[in-house]
Amino acid sequence: MIENNLFRSMDMIINESGILVYVIDLESYKIVYANKRCEEEFGKNIVGKACFSILQKDKATPCEFCSLQNRSKNLGDDFEWENVNPINNRHYIFHDRIALWENNQKVKIKIGIDVTELHLLKKALIEEKDNAVKSFEALLNATIEGIFIFDRDKKCKLVNQVASNLMLYDKDEMIGMSALDFIAPESVENVKNYMKNSVQEPYEATMLRKDGSRFVALLRGNNVVLAGEQVRVSAIMDLTKRKEYEAKILKLAHYDILTTLPNRVLFKEYIFRAINRCKRTQEYYALLFIDLDDFKMVNDTVGHSIGDKVLIEAAKRLKSSIRKNDVVARLGGDEFVVLVETNNTDENATMNSVVKVAQKILQRLQEAYHIEEHTFRISASIGIKLFNDDVLDMDTLMKYADSAMYNAKFGGKNRFEFFNPEIQHLMEEKISLTNRLREAIEKGDMVLYYQPQVAYGEDAQIVGVEALIRWNDSQKGMIPPAEFIPLAEESDLILNLGDWILNEACKQIKIWSCDTIKNQWRVSINVSSKQFEENDFVEKLEKILIKHEIDTKLIMLELTEGVLIQNFEETVEKLHRLKNLGLSLSIDDFGTGYSSLAYLKKLPMDELKIDKSFIDDLMNDENDEIITQTIISIGQKFGLKVIAEGVETEAQRDKLLAIGCNFFQGYLFAKPTKAELL
Repeated sequence: MIENNLFRSMDMIINESGILVYVIDLESYKIVYANKRCEEEFGKNIVGKACFSILQKDKATPCEFCSLQNRSKNLGDDFEWENVNPINNRHYIFHDRIALWENNQKVKIKIGIDVTELHLLKKALIEEKDNAVKSFEALLNATIEGIFIFDRDKKCKLVNQVASNLMLYDKDEMIGMSALDFIAPESVENVKNYMKNSVQEPYEATMLRKDGSRFVALLRGNNVVLAGEQVRVSAIMDLTKRKEYEAKILKLAHYDILTTLPNRVLFKEYIFRAINRCKRTQEYYALLFIDLDDFKMVNDTVGHSIGDKVLIEAAKRLKSSIRKNDVVARLGGDEFVVLVETNNTDENATMNSVVKVAQKILQRLQEAYHIEEHTFRISASIGIKLFNDDVLDMDTLMKYADSAMYNAKFGGKNRFEFFNPEIQHLMEEKISLTNRLREAIEKGDMVLYYQPQVAYGEDAQIVGVEALIRWNDSQKGMIPPAEFIPLAEESDLILNLGDWILNEACKQIKIWSCDTIKNQWRVSINVSSKQFEENDFVEKLEKILIKHEIDTKLIMLELTEGVLIQNFEETVEKLHRLKNLGLSLSIDDFGTGYSSLAYLKKLPMDELKIDKSFIDDLMNDENDEIITQTIISIGQKFGLKVIAEGVETEAQRDKLLAIGCNFFQGYLFAKPTKAELL
């Protein structure tokens, strides 16, 4: 809301000024901004089109007079030029300035003043000799420029009302005054040089009003003959408003609209200067990358307008936490950066001083935010990169500080971390592996293995299998699930991976439906917490079941205890919907989490899986034996099937049989393998 109001205010000011304002990309010649007056003159929808094709008549290439071709393209350069536009035959004086725009693109900001009336005035001076003064005064007062007429001695003979208003003199007071009486001392020498020319190019000078105040004006003068007398006609245009517009336009390119902090473009300039300075002095700077923790929750719960006010307050707190020579900027969203000038060449002393800055920032940011009727507590995570004479650019520094910030988040949030090259290497490896995992999922390069589940009666027989994901990476070979599943969880790839597993398992059940033995095998499928918590999980699963046309009683969904106790009432309702689809439900790794009978009796479960950690030491650890026996007893009392996973020895099997467990899974019976090898 604040940002929209600012832009509307800017547009209103620019559109009401009566001047042309447009911005051209120096590389493509395309118009990237045009005000309302520009669109009225040359048509709507001109933004995004080449300037020479829209603003000139029948032009397919840049114009010969176009300053884009022949003048400097250095930032900050500005110059004046004029043109009679063949589309509307209006005469304009343009002021151009080279500047940076969005995305760091170099642009030319062009401000055009319609001086057609001034040229008509000159023509009238020549053509209307008989009634020169009368006609001239009428035209003078019809223009928006201040018009002066000086005699050969540069004494004022006549002025229009605009000139009188600009200079705060009565018109009669100005008659007889020297041309230089209206010029501020700092511009006198420059004006004298221009006055030597009979025809002046437009130039800027500082004018001096009667009350001593100053303003910057655009001046231009021509020597003409009026009623047989040579006079000099000078026109001035007050540039105060235009300078303000220009400053505001440039501010849009260099400052964040919401917080008024420097943006990425301007901050890059500060970094560039810091790098050059510390190369000379070897003094340290510190780059702090700051991200507000869980800020998304603010926008999601109370809306972006309140979120914007939180960001504005956070920006104020950051500014109040740093010294005058330090710089704070907003990169976007809830990301901020601070450049700290330490004036220190000792690394340890530098770290100590930067730690104090970081601690102060964390303390200020976590103070309560009272926004309208809301109160928030928001912490932040900070990554810090020190640099002095390193040969680094801004992007590299940002990457390192950003990496350290993520380490701070993973370490628990509301803390700071200095950049660590070893951790950076691990992070880069992790990012690379995550990208390859994403590609493998998209290409279907993953594979499902199946591990048999055995029931013991008179003899052992396979009654089901557990679907287990495997990834044979092109670079690292077979990667254990324990290594890539956490990556999938962190990156939300687990959602795509989970959908893929469900579809592949259903395909396999369909294939086995034609096998007289395997068509009764129940397939256990692990469901991640993020999958289960999706609002449309049940609907999505139902579509998959309908698509593959399989018997739903052949699927067992395995969920961990941690998943089941989150939002317990909603979980129970969702589990009943899954049961209504004909699916079976299992609690995976039972005994390692909460194992509360209070929730267990309310859950519509079919199976408990004893975690491998209890089976491993079953023969040697009395506590593990007691826990295992208790789980089996609980399962029996609740009418649940109990299966032990990770059974690797005959002794473990016999012990489990002795204490009442009849269902097993583990290497003693079979390792996970491809479906066709079962």
